[in-house]
Parts: sequence; C-alpha cells; structure tokens
Amino acid sequence: MTIDEAAIRATFSKFDQDNNGLITYDELEQVFSGIGGFASSQELRSIIASVDEDNDGCINFNEFLALSMKLQSTETESSLKTLFAGMDSDGDRYLTRDELKLGMSKFLGKEPTETQIEAALVALDVNKDGKVSYAEFANNFLCRLHTILDK
Repeated sequence: MTIDEAAIRATFSKFDQDNNGLITYDELEQVFSGIGGFASSQELRSIIASVDEDNDGCINFNEFLALSMKLQSTETESSLKTLFAGMDSDGDRYLTRDELKLGMSKFLGKEPTETQIEAALVALDVNKDGKVSYAEFANNFLCRLHTILDK
C-alpha cells in the first residue's frame, strides 16, 4: 500500500479548522454536519477513541495517519462495496438522489432534511452528473469513516 502523506495532510487540514495540529470532537462534528450529519455524537466519539493513542480526546496527525491507513485496508474496501450495494437499490452502480436519501435515512435513523441531502450530493457527486458513482463514493474520506461506524 502506498501512503500519499501530502494528500493525508491536506485531508487532515480540512478537519483541523483552527490549524492547531489536533482534530477535536467539535471539528469532526462540523465536517460531518457539513455533508449532511451522517453520524451521531456517540459514533463521532467512537471514531476519536478508535485512534486516540495519547487519550487527549483529539486526533493528532500521527493518529490521523493511522486512521487513514486503516481506511485503506482490504476490509474497508469490502465494507464500502457492501455499503454502496445496500444503497444502490436498482443495481445500476450509481446512487441517485432518492437512493442516497434512503441510505441516509438508515444511518440517521430518521428522514434527512433537504439541506442534508443536498450537502451530501455536493460532497459526493464530484463530476456533477447528478448521481454518485462507486468511485466517487469510495474516494470520499467520510464514507470510509462510516465503515468503522458500522462495526
């Protein structure tokens, strides 16, 4: 497995909004809510706890790097494929707005708002064709994080 440290640093910077070298719970929550609020408070705390080696309640770059490596594993790839297939109700290998809405409903435990659906589409539909391909889905860091939450 090849590690692209520059790309991981860039992703870390998107989360570390105050640039203090740590991703706090609040920063993690802001990023998640920015794409539709896919995770509960407990799930977000679980993400932090899964890599928080120094027990400071935050994720530093080395912990984030370990998380990123975990998210590149074969097990994660398999989980992503299962997650995507479960949302792709017509089996055409694309998620429509309706399929995404239904999938979000399962994760949120309630109907997502139009704002949440739109935020998710903006984040996931990279080529802006109105649907989400598996590649777009699998390349999204937050979708990969959901494979940890599903365990």
